[in-house]
Amino acid sequence: MAGERILIVDDTPVNLKLTRILLVNEGYKVLTAASGEEALDLVRSHHPELVLADIQLPGMDGLELTRQIKQAEATRDVTVIALTAFAMSGDERKAAEAGCDGYITKPIDTRTLAARIREILERRAERRRVGDAAASAGSEAAAEMAALRRRFLREGLAASRQLLVDVDGRFDAAEAAKKLHNWVGTGGLLGFSAISRQARVVEGMLQGPATQAAELREALTSLVLAFSSPKEEREQPVQEPILQALSGKKIALVGFPQAELDRLVAALERARAIPVLFETSAPPDLRTARECALAAVHIGAGSGGSPWLTASAPGTGDPPVVLAGMREHLLSLNRSAQGMAREFLMDSWLPDEALVRFTLALSPRPKAMAATTTTSGVQTAAAAPAAIVGRPRIVVADDDSTVLLLLRTALRNFGMDCKCAGDGLHALEMIRQSQPHAAVLDINMPGMDGFAVLGEIRRENMPLKVVLLTARQQESDVIRGFAMGADDYVVKPFSPAELVARLKRLLGK
Repeated sequence: MAGERILIVDDTPVNLKLTRILLVNEGYKVLTAASGEEALDLVRSHHPELVLADIQLPGMDGLELTRQIKQAEATRDVTVIALTAFAMSGDERKAAEAGCDGYITKPIDTRTLAARIREILERRAERRRVGDAAASAGSEAAAEMAALRRRFLREGLAASRQLLVDVDGRFDAAEAAKKLHNWVGTGGLLGFSAISRQARVVEGMLQGPATQAAELREALTSLVLAFSSPKEEREQPVQEPILQALSGKKIALVGFPQAELDRLVAALERARAIPVLFETSAPPDLRTARECALAAVHIGAGSGGSPWLTASAPGTGDPPVVLAGMREHLLSLNRSAQGMAREFLMDSWLPDEALVRFTLALSPRPKAMAATTTTSGVQTAAAAPAAIVGRPRIVVADDDSTVLLLLRTALRNFGMDCKCAGDGLHALEMIRQSQPHAAVLDINMPGMDGFAVLGEIRRENMPLKVVLLTARQQESDVIRGFAMGADDYVVKPFSPAELVARLKRLLGK
């Protein structure tokens, strides 16, 4: 490591801390400042090689800080990179006019920041002819990461092939589930999103109802192919509804294991939110907790006694709660604890799913409003059904007869009447005739799909809850469903118990 001095200037404490940790881990000597005035003093006294300056600083902003640095004889050789919230030509022009040597768009991509910094410093070193020490250190770090990624692919390919062989022999489902759970998280962190998604699919199959060997073999074959031909996928830009809901908001993260915490923090950074970390034992009425717009609480074995699960009197200002964890832990909570949750993150969730769930938790739709279409084409939710007397009535629509059989059995076992349809057209007719309390619609039905059925339900102002079933992992599909008036969604493969839990919460049962 070359140990270059880098000054980070940002008035958001979490951004300062996370960026500092990342760069310290890369071997840099990192200084931090929360204001332009403080940063200018540090530049004069420590003469860092590089300054990362947020443009939007209170008082002396990043542009004025740059001018002061570049106008002084003693500091004009310091490289200054502007941090700007938008990749706009206007910001780039302002940064260049102030004397900045470049700019980085926020939210910062933590996966590529170290490489960007190394590239900037290497150019600086070349211009100043100070040797190749910096390039050497950067190569070591890159080589270490490359070795880690190669090892993940090599070991994962061998292990997934063995799982495929074991399907027809001595298959240990519990041990396989552990491997798959690790691949979901590690694959995402290393940039192998396709591996992460497929591992989640197979894990869900093992946790759900009994799976046919042929189906499991097919899913494992896809996982082996993902390991053998890995594709590094760039994260898609966060969609505007999520940015509007989360940008600038503090999100409390309570008791998450480190691997899941890393995934959540990275996702929230992309959405320009501010993660605030708490231990499970920290009481929710702390001042810092009340400043948070949302609390995501991880539930593990024995988490039922956490003070975050003790509901306080209405109107006390506690943030809405999202409960995250394994299905069995979430469903084992008592009814009052489950009832606190606005949303759930179950099992091996993906970062985009977390952002969607957080957005929904912060954007409750009015319960007493009929479905209407706004000038932008977005529909509001239908009126809430009248109080349910007796068994709730549910219509389920899916073109997979196995799914229909499993859901009908599960819903009836949990005290709900269930009617099934194999396509969207029959589902819509059934809904009109039976006036159910809720409908469960598969998005991917041939002909009239779940979106089309949902659109008709809301256009006709039918007062029922709608849950979408989808095998897609794209947040755009989920957001489209909610814009049309859906009340919730479940990603396939899923446990019938998960769907039951969401229906009971929607229906107040």
